[in-house]
Amino acid sequence: MSLATLPAADWSAPERPGASVLPTHVTRSSHGGWWADDPHAARALLVHCGPERLLRGDPAHLAPDVLARFDRGQFHAPDRFLPLLGRTFAHLTPWVRVLHVHTERPRPVSPHTAAWVRPLCPADEAPLDRFARRACADGAVRPHWISETWGGHRALAASGFAWGAFLGPYLASLACGYLVGREHLDIAVATDPAFRRLDLALACARAATAAAHAQGLTATWSAPRGNQASRALAEAAGFRPLRQEVVYWAGPALAP
Repeated sequence: MSLATLPAADWSAPERPGASVLPTHVTRSSHGGWWADDPHAARALLVHCGPERLLRGDPAHLAPDVLARFDRGQFHAPDRFLPLLGRTFAHLTPWVRVLHVHTERPRPVSPHTAAWVRPLCPADEAPLDRFARRACADGAVRPHWISETWGGHRALAASGFAWGAFLGPYLASLACGYLVGREHLDIAVATDPAFRRLDLALACARAATAAAHAQGLTATWSAPRGNQASRALAEAAGFRPLRQEVVYWAGPALAP
């Protein structure tokens, strides 16, 4: 799929910080896809990638049985879609996230810490597997949440949009373009609990932000309003709040 194949409508442009980057990210990552009631003259559009779902258009042209295929994800949708979401899913949980934009100089980190950070490459799939295993209570290897919008560890490692802090062979912290659009790169960060409070997450975020700017992209950061740790890290990395928005986590679909 390419952006040229997306239904032409005012919901695809202009790109703003936030979920509007999703169509471009689907193209970049070759992961996810879209649904439209009519690909040539769309009146309702759903774009999905990993757990992210973007709804635009007229909900009257999106049937519950179609929407039900995309359960267990978070929906970025105007309020007019709420009745349809409520009729489709057993649980619908709203949460508020704060969108930040990079506008200030980040807090410096020591040269020694910064030297541990490098771009990920395809050979880093195994360190990502180990990183994910340490994040699972049962030690199983499941795709880490940070890789879900790329389709897994292999794709994220090869994406060119991930930077990690390595202590020897161990991936200790990671920042990536969770969603990468035409003009914006939304950064996500994760750190192995054993290596927190060492400025590794900040060093990775600084590397991701610098790389975004070098490619002409505006770096953004999304965090739940109540996640003070993420918001504090965003501030240290030079991000400032832009706006708040409500996102809806949908549980399993209701039985037909």
